[in-house]
Amino acid sequence: MQNAKLDTLGDQQYIALLKDVRFRPIFIMGDHRSGTTLLYQLLDATQCFNVVRAYHLSRYDEVIANHLHGTEGAAKQELGSYFAREGLTDRIIDGVGVTPDLPEEYGFILKDGGFRLQLTPRSLPKLVELCKKVQFVSDPAKPVLLKNPWDYFLNFMYVKSAFPEAKFIFLHREPLHVINSQLKAVRSSLATQSAYNDLIAAWYSRIYRQPAKRAATRMLFSEHFDMGVRIVIRHVVRGLTYFMQHIDSLPTSDHISIRYEDVCAEPRATLEHILSFLGLQERSNVPYETLIDPRPLRLLPEVVRKAAVVRKQLQPYYVQYGYN
Repeated sequence: MQNAKLDTLGDQQYIALLKDVRFRPIFIMGDHRSGTTLLYQLLDATQCFNVVRAYHLSRYDEVIANHLHGTEGAAKQELGSYFAREGLTDRIIDGVGVTPDLPEEYGFILKDGGFRLQLTPRSLPKLVELCKKVQFVSDPAKPVLLKNPWDYFLNFMYVKSAFPEAKFIFLHREPLHVINSQLKAVRSSLATQSAYNDLIAAWYSRIYRQPAKRAATRMLFSEHFDMGVRIVIRHVVRGLTYFMQHIDSLPTSDHISIRYEDVCAEPRATLEHILSFLGLQERSNVPYETLIDPRPLRLLPEVVRKAAVVRKQLQPYYVQYGYN
C-alpha cells in the first residue's frame, strides 16, 4: 500500500525537520475497556487537539513526506479504499467504525515496549518521534492528545517522568464492568481475526499464525474455565491498586479524574470540565450525545460470581469514586 508518487526514502529524508518541533502531551489514562476510546473520540470532536490517527500508524513511514508533497489526502483515500476492499467496517472487538481518521492508540508503534506495548526508555524515542510527526503535519498551536491503556497499567508514573510537563486525564469505570468488557474483548479477538488489527498490530498477526497456541488461549479464557476471569480480575485489581498507591504523587495541577458513567450521562458538561482544567476553549458545536451509542450491559455469570470478591479487594476505590 505504498504511495507510488513518493520515493523509497519516505520520511527518512525529512527527519531533520522534526528537530525543533515542540509539543504539549496530554494523556488519557484508563484501563482497557474503561471507555478511553469513546473519550478520545469525544475530545477529538472538540477540535482542540492534535490526535494520533489510524492513518498515522498504518502509513507511519510516509506521514511527513505525504504532508510535504501534498499527497496526504490521496494517501488517506487510498487507505480508506483498502479498508473498503477488505470489508473493514469496524474493529470487531468493540464495534468502533474504521476510517483513516480514527483516533488510535500510540502503543501500536512501541515495538520495543515488550508484550504490554508500554512506554519504556527504549521505546520513548519512537513515541517522541510520533508526536513530533503528528504536530508537524497538524495545527502547531494545539496540544497532542494521546492514549494507550497499557501505560495506565503500572506505568503512568514512568510516563510522567518521561514527560514532566504532561497532563493526565484519568478515566474511571465501575471495575466489574471493566472486567466484564475485557473478558468479552479477549474472547472476541481470539474468535474472529480482524484485518484492521493485522494492519496496525504485528503482535496480533502472530497470534493467528500459531493456531495451536491461539486455540489453547481461547480455551483458557472460555466460559468453561475460571482461569480466564481470574486473569482479568487480577489485571484490573493490580492496575487500580497501583493507581490508588501513586495518584497522590502527581501534582494536583497535572491531573483530573472523571468517570465513564458521567461521560455517557452528561458528555457536554464533562468535556467542558476537562477543557477548563486544560485551559482550552471548545472549537466545535457538535451534539456530543449523538456520538454515544448506549448498549445494554449484562454481566457474564462468571463475573457475577466474583463480584463480592472484587468489591472487597477494591473497597477504597469504590468509596473514593462513588461506586458503592
